[in-house]
Amino acid sequence: MKLIVNRAAVERTSLGGRRYYDGIVKALRWPGAIEQSRRPRWARLERPSELLQRGSHDAIFWSPSQRGPLFARHHVVTVLDCINVEYTHRGDWRLPVLRAMSNAVLRNAEAIVAISHATRDAVLRNYAVDAAKVLVIPGPVDFRSDAIGEVLPAQPPADGSRFVLMICNALPHKNTALAAQAFAASEAAARGIRLRVVGSIEVAGLAACEAAGVKVEQSKGVSDAELSSWLARAEFLLSPSLDEGLNLPIAEALTQGGRVLCSDIPVHREFYDGHAHFFDPLRLDGIISALNEAFARKAAAWPERHAPIGPNFDDVASQYRALFERLASANGSSTRY
Repeated sequence: MKLIVNRAAVERTSLGGRRYYDGIVKALRWPGAIEQSRRPRWARLERPSELLQRGSHDAIFWSPSQRGPLFARHHVVTVLDCINVEYTHRGDWRLPVLRAMSNAVLRNAEAIVAISHATRDAVLRNYAVDAAKVLVIPGPVDFRSDAIGEVLPAQPPADGSRFVLMICNALPHKNTALAAQAFAASEAAARGIRLRVVGSIEVAGLAACEAAGVKVEQSKGVSDAELSSWLARAEFLLSPSLDEGLNLPIAEALTQGGRVLCSDIPVHREFYDGHAHFFDPLRLDGIISALNEAFARKAAAWPERHAPIGPNFDDVASQYRALFERLASANGSSTRY
C-alpha cells in the first residue's frame, strides 16, 4: 500500500515540525511507495486544494501536522500541539471557524496521532472526536541517532562570556515576555550573563532587558552544528512555555549534554522529570528565584548530563509503520511488495 504525505502539512509547519517529519521518514523503512501530494500552481488555491484532497483507496494519506483534507480516505493526522486553539487564536473572531474546520478534519481522520499524553488530553479537550482513534506515539526525546551532530562534552564559552540560551518565538504560549522580564530582574546583569535567543521574543521582554542592561542576542537560521555547540556551552537552556506538544529544544539540549531550566507543565514532567529543574511559569517572582538559583547552582547539583531516557526516531518510526500497516490490513490491502 502506498503512503501519500500531505505536502502542505510538511511545508506549512514549524521548523520543529519539519525536523519531526524528516526524522520519521528517514527511519520509517516503508515497504511501499512514499509520495507527496501535489501543490497547485497558485498559492491562493493551496488550502482549498488541500481541503478537497480525496486520498486513494490503495494508499494511506498522512498529514504530519494538524491540518489536512476534510474527507480523504485512510487519513492519519499527527497533532504536534493544540496551541492554535488555546493560545494563538484566543479571542480571535475567526476562532469558531478555525475550530470547526479542524474538528471536521480530525473527525473524518481514520487515526489521530498525538506526540504526547498531554497533547492527547488537549485534543480531547478542544475537539469533539472519538477518543478511541486518538493514540499516543510519544517522542522522540533521544536524538543520539539523529543528524544533529555528535554529542559534545560540557565546555566553557570559547570567548569567556556566559550566556543562557532560549529557543523560541514570540507566540503567546512561549511566555517570552514574562521570562525576559524575569531575566532582566535577576542577577544576570550583575554576573555578566547574556540572553542568547534563537528565534524571537516579545517586544516587552526585549525592552525590560534593555532597561536593565542585559545584553540580548537574537539569531535565526542557526546551523545544526552551531546550535549543538551553543546547547553544550550555555549556562542552561531556559524554556518558559505555558504549553507544548513535546518541546524538541529541551530534548536536543539534554542530548547534547546541556542543562535545562523549564516551566513546570504536564508535558515537561511527562518527558523530562528527573532531567531538568522546573519553575512556575506564571509567577514573575518564581521565575526570578529559579534563575538566581540556577546561576549559583554547582555543577553537581544539576541532573547528570546524559541523553534522556525515552524514544528516539527509530522507536517513533516503528510505531508509525505498525499503525500504517494495521490500517492497510484493516482496509483489505497489503504493504508487502
